[in-house]
Amino acid sequence: MKLSKLYVYGLTGILLMGACQLNTDKGETQAEKPAADTLAYVYEDYIKYSENLIKTSETTDTAFYAASYPVFDDSSANRFVQTALLGDDSTTVEEAASTFIGEFDRFYTSDPYPRIWTSESHAKVYRITPSYLALAIHASSYTGGAHGNYATIFKQYDLQANEWLTLDDVVTPSFQNELTAVAERYFRAQENLGISQSLEDAYFFDGGQFSLPDNFVLEADSMLFLYTIYEIKPYVNGETELRVPYADIERLLTDRAKRIIAELKTRIEP
Repeated sequence: MKLSKLYVYGLTGILLMGACQLNTDKGETQAEKPAADTLAYVYEDYIKYSENLIKTSETTDTAFYAASYPVFDDSSANRFVQTALLGDDSTTVEEAASTFIGEFDRFYTSDPYPRIWTSESHAKVYRITPSYLALAIHASSYTGGAHGNYATIFKQYDLQANEWLTLDDVVTPSFQNELTAVAERYFRAQENLGISQSLEDAYFFDGGQFSLPDNFVLEADSMLFLYTIYEIKPYVNGETELRVPYADIERLLTDRAKRIIAELKTRIEP
């Protein structure tokens, strides 16, 4: 599923902030306590408001861009976080905020009935081990219309190899058709579907053919796949989680995946 342009400015929380009364930038940090043998980090919070106010009989409000993300004492991990959050390791949160607010300000001057815009991107450490860092990025935006857009995106990093993790690193491509077949069994059971019941009527799978999303994360006992809004169901149904237990796919996993999973089984969740 393609994300909107706004997600590039502030990829990826789901709760929108209330009415904004200040027109300032703000940064805060909050310490986290990961296990002693993993990277330590603190959370950084940032928010930027437009100076153009929208007034009604009841409120005075304006557009804002908000982001929060973990900061590590490790430059490679921080580059991963920055790219995961913003889609570009050369763009800063401040630059993304200025771009978003700048677009709103141009819209504000040209629209006789402007409405506030909001963009939130909140990256949370979902799992961390000595060699594995997984982020859950909650993104939401509103720029007019009946409702806003939101998504939860998982991004993963191998802290030992200093590189991103993809599905190919967890299950080699030659085994991924078998992974999909196992996952479909769990999906049909979860959705109360018969083994041969069509997927064309109630879902958005291409040609009615079941498929897995690229959006996944490793947990202690299973792979979690997450379908974002509109990906396989109408907006009203929200996001769809699908967990595939390792017990059914252990033979398909790479050695790297098995190492990470072994670490996850001994970790306390952040």
